[in-house]
Amino acid sequence: MNAKRTAIIRLLNKTLSQREFWSFCMHMDEEFFTLRPFLKDVANAFQKIDEGSIKSLSISMPPRAGKSYITSMFCAWILGKYPAESVMRNACTATLYAKFSYDVRALVRSEKFNQIFPKVTISDDKGNLMGWNTNYSKQVGYFGAGVGGTIIGFGASKLAITDDLYTGLEAALSDTSNDKILLWKEATHDSRFESGCCRIDIGTRWSINDLIGTSIRNERYDLSIIVPAMTEDNKSFCEAVLTTEEYLDKKHRTEESIWLAEYMQQPVDVKGRLFNNLNTVTQFEFNNVLKANITDAIPKGYSGALGYIDVADQGKDYTAFAIAVIIQEKIYVVDYVFSQANTDVTLPLCSDLINKWSVNYVRVESNNMGAMFARQLQRLNENTKILQIANTSNKGTRILMQSVFIQQSMTFVDNGSKEFNQFVQNLLTYSKEGGNKNDDAPDCLAGLSIFVQSMFRI
Repeated sequence: MNAKRTAIIRLLNKTLSQREFWSFCMHMDEEFFTLRPFLKDVANAFQKIDEGSIKSLSISMPPRAGKSYITSMFCAWILGKYPAESVMRNACTATLYAKFSYDVRALVRSEKFNQIFPKVTISDDKGNLMGWNTNYSKQVGYFGAGVGGTIIGFGASKLAITDDLYTGLEAALSDTSNDKILLWKEATHDSRFESGCCRIDIGTRWSINDLIGTSIRNERYDLSIIVPAMTEDNKSFCEAVLTTEEYLDKKHRTEESIWLAEYMQQPVDVKGRLFNNLNTVTQFEFNNVLKANITDAIPKGYSGALGYIDVADQGKDYTAFAIAVIIQEKIYVVDYVFSQANTDVTLPLCSDLINKWSVNYVRVESNNMGAMFARQLQRLNENTKILQIANTSNKGTRILMQSVFIQQSMTFVDNGSKEFNQFVQNLLTYSKEGGNKNDDAPDCLAGLSIFVQSMFRI
C-alpha cells in the first residue's frame, strides 16, 4: 500500500511539474524557492508566457535576488515541455552567456529533471556550451552570445531572452555604451526571432535610458515585474537575499541615485549638484586635533599620509593635488594644489607639499603628461613612493561611485588658501548631469578616495 501511495504521489508531482512551472521549481530546488516566495510572481509570469496569454515580459530586481537562476529553470522547463523547439538567451559578456548555458545544461542533465521529463536528454553529438541540442531538436535547442557577439544560422522558435546586458553602472550611464547595447540587441538579438517567439528582458535597472526603460516607455511589454529591495515600511523585501540591516547599511553607504536605480529599481536622471554635504574644519581646529594625537609613537600626530595628483594635460585643465592624513582612523584632506600653471610651476609646488606632510605614497594619473610628471616628482622626493596609475573606467562613473565616501568619510581642512577655495568650489559646482567645464578636483578626490580605501581599512 505504501509503495502504491508513493508511486501515486510521484506521478502527481510529475504531472503537476510538467504543467505548472512553480511546481517544477519547487521540485528542483525546494529550499531555495521556499526562502524566496517573491519568485512565485516571476514563475507565474513565466507561466503566462508559456500559456500564450502574454508575449513579452520584463523583470527588474535587486542584485542576488535569483532572477537569473529562475530564468535558467524556465529555460530547462521549456526545453523539457517542447524539446523540439529552441531557446535563445543573451548576456552582457560571452563568459556570462557560457555560465548560463552551463547552468541550463546541468539542469537538463540532472536526475530531478529526468524524473519530470524522462524522455528528454541532451544530444550526444552536440553538447557544447555555445549551442546544444536535445535529442528532439530540429536545429539547435539552446544558444546565445555576449553583447557584441555574432549569432549566425540560429533562430529562436520558442523563447528569446536578454539577461543582464549591462556589465554595470558605467555601461548604462555611458551614452556610447548604451547605444552599442541597444543597437546590438536590435540588429542581432531581435533578428533571430522566429514566428511566435516570446520575448523576456531581465536585468537590474541602472538608467532610465537602459534597454528595459526604453522598452517600457515605448510600451513594448505586455507585463513588467518590478521588485524593489525594500518595502514601503523600510523592510527587506526578502531576508534570505539580504537582511533589513544589511540593506540599510548599503543604503547609507551608496549614493542616492545609485541606490534608487540598482536596489529600488527606480532609475532617475542623474542631475544636479553631486557634492552638497562636505565636512570641514578650520586650520585651528585641525591643529588641535594634531596636538592631541602627537605621541612618541606618532610624532606627527597621524599614522599615515597619502596623496593623489591629476596632472593637467590640456590648456584649460587644472593640475589637482590633494593630501589626506589618517588620524585615529579618520581622514583629513589637509592640503591642495589646484592650478592651470605649467608643470615647471606645479611640480615644485607638489614636491614641497609632499615634504611638508611627509607623505608616504602618492598616486599620479599616468596620462601623457602624468607619466613624465611622476618620474620627475620621484627624483625630487626620494623618501616618498610615487606610483603611476592608469584609469580605464569612466571618469563620471568613478566620481559618482566615490561621492558618498568623500562626503561621509572625509573631512576637509580649510587652510584659508586660494587653492583650498578653488579646489572646493570646483568640487561643489560639479554636476551629475554632465556639461562640467572642469572636473579635475572631483576626479582627484575620487582617485584619492579609492587610494585611501585600498591602503587603510576605513
